[in-house]
Amino acid sequence: MSHILKFARLASPKHSILITRLLTVALPKDVELTPEKVKQVKNTDLKLRLQHLAFESELEPKLRDEVRRRRMIYRSKQRGWLEVDLLMGSWAAENVPLLTEEELDQYDAILEEETIDIFNYMSGQQPLPSHLAELPLMEKLRKYSYAKNIKGPMNYRSVKEEANLT
Repeated sequence: MSHILKFARLASPKHSILITRLLTVALPKDVELTPEKVKQVKNTDLKLRLQHLAFESELEPKLRDEVRRRRMIYRSKQRGWLEVDLLMGSWAAENVPLLTEEELDQYDAILEEETIDIFNYMSGQQPLPSHLAELPLMEKLRKYSYAKNIKGPMNYRSVKEEANLT
């Protein structure tokens, strides 16, 4: 049920704006993007996500846990910004298989943050917001970030090879 509530956020204005932006980029110039079309896409998206969650909820607990862990590793490797892909991807590949359920929940909260914010938090360029400062896992990520010292292209190759991200 908590997964369904998590995805129910899609009806929020923030997601409506995101869907509108995505449709604007994806649609040909001669197609008019009406509020009805945005609503239709949003409803279809929500329906598909809920179907996915219903399917996933029918899995055996052990398989559901494996799916969750693999999804987290994938999301960590595919942030869209090389430095964060390397930091989060290499950390996730090493650590996510070993995390407790509580730590998985903490990591999920971290993955919900914007990519640029994650990088700034991990590198210490911005102070942690209170909801992340409370998470013991965030401190582990920061220590990992400092140890890897990914601040330039010179370290990229070695980190990618070590974490099998190539």
